[in-house]
Amino acid sequence: MEHNESPLYVDLPSLKFTDVDSSWRLLSACTEHGDIFFDWKRVAEAKVICATCPVKEQCLEFAVKNDERDGVWGGLTAKERRAL
Repeated sequence: MEHNESPLYVDLPSLKFTDVDSSWRLLSACTEHGDIFFDWKRVAEAKVICATCPVKEQCLEFAVKNDERDGVWGGLTAKERRAL
């Protein structure tokens, strides 16, 4: 099965797989909602999903570590992450 056939695959345009252990992604709440995390008009909706995510901290750490400049990661926008 190719990755794009997997029910857990999320096609997020700026993903960089530089972290060694990315298994946390399998538990992410965004797996079925990928598009909203890169739509500035839907930031509030994305943050609601992030608030329920069991791997929110790992997601935020990944985004900061990899200098993600787009989207909501770990419940924060790029602007909010830069302020950390």
